[in-house]
Parts: sequence; structure tokens; C-alpha cells
Amino acid sequence: MPKLLKSSALVLILLLDAIVVIGQELETIYPLPSYADRRYKEVWKLEEWSDRDARAQDWSDIIKNVPLSKNRKIWASFGGQVRVRYMPTVNEEFLPQNSGLFTLRTRAHADIHFGENFRVFAEGIYSNTTKDNSERLGAGTPVTKGAFLNLFAEYKFDLYKQTDLGVWVGRRELQAGHERLLSPGNWLITRRTFDGAGFYIGNDNNKLTGFISKPVIPVPDGYTTRDQNTTFWGLRYESFDVAYNSHAGFGVPSWSSFSKTYFEPYFYGLHRQNAVYEEGVADENRYTVGFLLSGPIKRVFNYEVEAMYQFGTFGDKNISAYSITTEFGVSFPKVALQPHIWLGFDYSSGDQNKGDGTLNTFNPLFPQVAQFFGEHGAMDRKNLTSFSANVDFTAFKKVKTRLTYWNFMRSSLNDAVYNTSNGILRSGASSARDLGDSFQISTIISINRHWEICATYNLWAPGQYFWDTQTGKAHTQHFFMITTQFTF
Repeated sequence: MPKLLKSSALVLILLLDAIVVIGQELETIYPLPSYADRRYKEVWKLEEWSDRDARAQDWSDIIKNVPLSKNRKIWASFGGQVRVRYMPTVNEEFLPQNSGLFTLRTRAHADIHFGENFRVFAEGIYSNTTKDNSERLGAGTPVTKGAFLNLFAEYKFDLYKQTDLGVWVGRRELQAGHERLLSPGNWLITRRTFDGAGFYIGNDNNKLTGFISKPVIPVPDGYTTRDQNTTFWGLRYESFDVAYNSHAGFGVPSWSSFSKTYFEPYFYGLHRQNAVYEEGVADENRYTVGFLLSGPIKRVFNYEVEAMYQFGTFGDKNISAYSITTEFGVSFPKVALQPHIWLGFDYSSGDQNKGDGTLNTFNPLFPQVAQFFGEHGAMDRKNLTSFSANVDFTAFKKVKTRLTYWNFMRSSLNDAVYNTSNGILRSGASSARDLGDSFQISTIISINRHWEICATYNLWAPGQYFWDTQTGKAHTQHFFMITTQFTF
């Protein structure tokens, strides 16, 4: 590395010393105890190559850490996933209409390393469904001819002890915090990804990351296209590398059950043409500043707080919106079934007065679709207030069950209810705030580290708002989901 570049890097490290702390190198575990949600986060490299066959539990471990050159400077790991899901709904959106669909999704990847510092990661995806909901691009849209989910090159500079500078360019899944603002959306038929470039500096214990990108839009019966009408960029700090897993259902028992304190401040920018709100359709330039803080208290209690404020412009209007999430829980690790109980509160602002020159509707950017407000994936974190009570149980270390109750309300009486695809779920004149009550039970059975089954039932009793904004009776919605997934 040229002396000038080395000197600049050292100066940058000193400036970031308050947040970039030298971490301890972790011992490589082989095989990995679980797979990552974004497969490029998995580290399979072994210092002693002969250990692979001795440690391998089955064929899937043998296709990891594969030498491609005689000197083993070039090596690769291969893997994939197959998921089949059936989702019937009774009284969909509270109308006397029933629906049901099967979905199939497959992924396959190759992670090729050229020496210690450079790699190319390629991952393809294929998905199909019996009900193509193509008007909701990115949610109900399959890629029936296949597409690249990830295709990027990454180079890592060894700066100082355990501090690295990494840069990447290409197509890449992005994920941040507890997925309220940025997620690949594992629930989706075709996962969310981005074309762009980014960097990180630090290590797995303290890291500053940044990126600039354009979202990728799944196109029905085609490949994919870059969303030329949208630009998304961000800068954030994370106090340690969050271990997102690849569960087919609700994922980890609770984000608020971390065993150590997690802190993540961030700043995001979104520039989107023809954005849709109750206020109308216009170009959106929105900036989000916020932070996430979660962790344990006395090893029994746990908490989570995430606060976000947004500003910018929507056409000729100013944007002023905010959202806050709080969770407080308690764990009983020595009690039968290891229950974890927590209460949650979510508030996202809605527009207060239509036509007053200010848009107050919060925009959750690119969030996890179904994790927070029900596996039906109907509502988004826009003009929404939610109280929730949750309890997780674990049996035989392989069966995890979550029971959840929600009460939903509109934050503002002058704004619509929004769906999870940047559109409006329901709009209409009503003085009612109540959106109803929902109950959900989900169970994940981890048969082994490859194969799991997830079953979900969700009941949503409509509130007065839905009665006021449709003709006739508002029926209780029943949603079912059964998923089987194999990861290798």
C-alpha cells in the first residue's frame, strides 16, 4: 500500500477512535453452528485444510472451504436453500373473499476467495407462486426465470491490528439494526436486494459502514431491473455484528433478549420519484436519523429502544415524521420451557392535516415485512400505533413457539392505513382510530441444522375503521402459513 494511503488510513483510524475499538480475534468454528440469513456473512475458512473432512458432519460441510488452486490461495464455499410455503387466508382484508397460494423459492451461491483479502460472491434466486400479485412489486412478485440476488466483489485492507477497511461494489443484500428500516425481507417470495457500492471500517465488535445504492425490482416473468427512480444511501455504526439467522418463520426469540448491550446510531437518505401517500403522489427526498439501543439488565430483564426522526421534502411540502419502538421483557432460563415474556409499544406518525404544507407520515424505508405486526404482512410502519404482549417458549431445544397479541390503531385520524409495498391498504373518511385486535401463534421445529418446519395461525378482528370504510360487514380475517425449508 502506498505510504500516503497508509498515512491517511492511520489518521482516519485516530479520528474514529471513539467508535472503532480493537476487537479480539475469534477462533474459527467449523462447521458453523447455524447458517446466516445473508449467506455471504458466513466464514468457513480453516487454517488447517485437513481439518475440513475430520470436522465435517455431512456432505454440506465438504462443499465449504474447497481449494481451487494447488497452493490453496484460491478457495470457495458453496451452498443454497429450498423453501416451500402454503398460505391460505379466510376473509382477506375483512371482505368475504378467500385466497390461498403456494410459493417456491430456491437459492444457490458460490463464495470465491482469491487470497486473504479479495473475494467474489455470487448468489442466484428462483421463485414462483400460484398467485402472482404483480401489482405489489417486490412482495408478491416471483422471478420465474431466475435472477442474481447477490453479485459483488469485495476487497479488505488490513489497516491496524484487528481493524480493517473493506470496500464492495455490485449487487448486495443490505441489513441493519433489528430490520425495522433495512432488511432483505426473508418473508418475501423474492428477497430484497440493491445495486451499489459501500465500505466498512472496524471489526466485528465495532464497525462503521456506509453505502449508496439503487433498489432492485423483481419483474414478473423476467429477470430484475434497477429502480432508476430511487436512490438509497446510508451511514451507520454497530457495536457488534448482529447474528441474523435464516429461520423460515419469526426468527430469533426476541431481538430484546440479547445477552450484551447493542448500540447503533444511523443516518439514511432516500430519494424516490412518484411516492404514494394519502397526500398524493410526488417526488420524495427523505432523511432519517435515529438510534437503536438494546441489552440485558441484571441478566434477567431486557430492553430495547429505537427512535427515528425524518425530515426532507415531498413535492413542495416539508417532511416532519417520527417513529419510536420500546420493548421490555423478562427471561426465565431455569424454568421449564424457558419462557421469555415481553411487552412492546410501536408508534409511527401519520399526517395530521392534509394540505397544510407538511407531510407527517413516517416511512419505514425497506423493513422486514412480517416480523413486527403479523405474518399476514398486511400493514406497514406508517400512521400506526401498536401495543403488543409476547411470550416465547422453547421445548427440547428444537421447538420454539411464540404467542403474540396486538392492538392496532391509527396514529392520525386524517391519514390512511398503508400496506407493505409503498401503497395504501385502506383509505376513507372515518373518525375511528381503532384498527382491531390480532392474535398469532407461530411454531418453528428445527429438525436439524438443515431442515425446519414453521406453522403460523393469525386472527385479526377488524376495528371500527374497517367497518366504516367498506360496504357491509367487516369479517374477521384468518391467516394460515405452513413452511418447510432446507438450508445447506
